[in-house]
Amino acid sequence: MSFLNRQRRFPAIALLILLLFTGVGGCWSSMELNTRAFIQSILIDRTEDGQIQLYVGVPLPNRMVPGQAGGSSPQAAEPFSYVGKKAENISQAFRLIQVDLSRSLSFGQTRVIVIGRRMAEQGIDEIIEFANRQPAFRLSANLYVTTNEVDEIMKIPLVFERFLSDILKRYVSTHVTLDTTVKDFKLAKYKGGDILAPLLVFGKASEVSMENPKKNMWMGSGGAAIFSGGKMSGITLNRKELQGALWISSQMESSIITINSPTDGEEISCTTDGISTTIKPIVKNGQISFKIKSKAKAHVLSSMSDIDFKDPEVILQVEKILDKDTENRLRLVIDKTRQARSDSFLMSQYLDWRYPKAWNSIKDRWKSYYAAEMPIEIDVSIRLNRTGGVYRSIKRETEKTR
Repeated sequence: MSFLNRQRRFPAIALLILLLFTGVGGCWSSMELNTRAFIQSILIDRTEDGQIQLYVGVPLPNRMVPGQAGGSSPQAAEPFSYVGKKAENISQAFRLIQVDLSRSLSFGQTRVIVIGRRMAEQGIDEIIEFANRQPAFRLSANLYVTTNEVDEIMKIPLVFERFLSDILKRYVSTHVTLDTTVKDFKLAKYKGGDILAPLLVFGKASEVSMENPKKNMWMGSGGAAIFSGGKMSGITLNRKELQGALWISSQMESSIITINSPTDGEEISCTTDGISTTIKPIVKNGQISFKIKSKAKAHVLSSMSDIDFKDPEVILQVEKILDKDTENRLRLVIDKTRQARSDSFLMSQYLDWRYPKAWNSIKDRWKSYYAAEMPIEIDVSIRLNRTGGVYRSIKRETEKTR
């Protein structure tokens, strides 16, 4: 290689080495990690006089490792804390919290936001606006709503997980509640602010009082809140209807359906998986309608019936009952969203994407059309693939041998 070619290659090699070094520097700002307090959860509501009540949940580094300062006794010194303030708006409340802390608050690890009833009923645009203007805020943070006071969540004993955010994120990852994020609310806002959000419920639980007598509450999924125009409606979905909402939104991996046997009326429980749902707009002769089509596979979990699963005709009868039961469940969910005048499953977006001209012709009266006029067909097809290790109920077979 000539001396001239070496001279030409040297700047390129030097630039490549410099770029490699910039990737291993580790620090991207002048603020050190040990000067920050990372917010994992936000609790927010309005007081009776209209003020903002804001709490932030932050882990405490000096209690994170067992055996260190305060870390040897989780009950006496939990590895996290809540700090709360009241103010006229979210920004002022956040500033008041920051003033009292020795570390700078960071939204880089915020995973959940829990919203109280008063705030939800008046609208959560202020929350979405605040989160949207924080560069470090995760748009994937999940939103929950509770009809209780938000500070009741602080009374929940953490037995299986160390942090509240871990419990709430697990609800989503195990598909027991809706995966509704800040991003979802932000997108829904541009189409009228209609969406579903998971509900949290709290109650007394004497069986956990031995774990921590001061924290004898339990927390669970209580269904779903229906938002219309960015505000929570007075109509909600209960736990059973929540399953239908998960089914329609394709957020459900499996479900258990209990039906009555077509032969003797005894219970048959089936588990369904492979659930797939599509929402399709149809424009025909100037009329707009929708079709919700869902498919799933099922197998028998338990049976108290004398039904003979070796008979193909019996299998078809069971499948029809499963289809009808699921269709009724989905219809009930759709009807509730229509009562609340909430296009919770964003059918308007499907119509806009596929038939923009049809959408432009009806968008000014979409709410009323969706609530009272639009035909919505629901078609469910469940195939019973497995009937278990036996064809008849073991209980029935035992009774016959006596």
